[in-house]
Amino acid sequence: MKPDLTRRSRSSELMDAPDSDERKLFRTLDQFTSINRLFSRVRGPLKRILFPLLSPDKETHLLDLGAGGCDIPVWLLKEANKAGLKLRITAIDSDPRVVRYAIRHYGEVEGLRILEANALLLDPLAPFDFVFGNHFLHHLTDPQIRDLLQQVDRLAAKGYLFSDLRRSRFSYQAFRWVSLIYRDSFASEDGLISICKGFTPDELKAFAPNADCKIQTQLPGRLLLSRSK
Repeated sequence: MKPDLTRRSRSSELMDAPDSDERKLFRTLDQFTSINRLFSRVRGPLKRILFPLLSPDKETHLLDLGAGGCDIPVWLLKEANKAGLKLRITAIDSDPRVVRYAIRHYGEVEGLRILEANALLLDPLAPFDFVFGNHFLHHLTDPQIRDLLQQVDRLAAKGYLFSDLRRSRFSYQAFRWVSLIYRDSFASEDGLISICKGFTPDELKAFAPNADCKIQTQLPGRLLLSRSK
């Protein structure tokens, strides 16, 4: 049966359930490294928007919301170090199992702090300079998105970038076939659910908390919301 893509789905991803199978959850986190690299394509925009705000002399503090297995912040710290730029990252997730996974894999990475925290309550995590979220906004309800982005716009001293899924028939059908390679995990089914919870460009633009925000489309099936202060 074809999904209704005329509006955002309210379904929950399987991996977000607190009693989801832990073995499959960890396998999904393992697979996120290749999924992010091959399909998210957030590395280029993140470097393009963030690196001009970094300095070789003064440390910048980045807050990563819903960081999952932490493959992106680990990569970002390596790139900043190669460029001679000072960067510190706090990566948060609300699932203690995900936090435990990330600490086990990357807990010793210099410049990275991994915390269990509520991304909807940002004041206790301040001060920070830049906020990043990859495939995070679609997990939230519309009121939660508005509230979060208002907090981010108020607290992020240098700016922010959110990369998320563009909801479309093409994205759904394309991932339906590609996801067959991701077996014995939640990646395939949750990926399709996530696309149904994604956004159109106009929907994401309506959430923008500031007139200076930029909304951009990116292949394959991605949307970017960003602001540099």
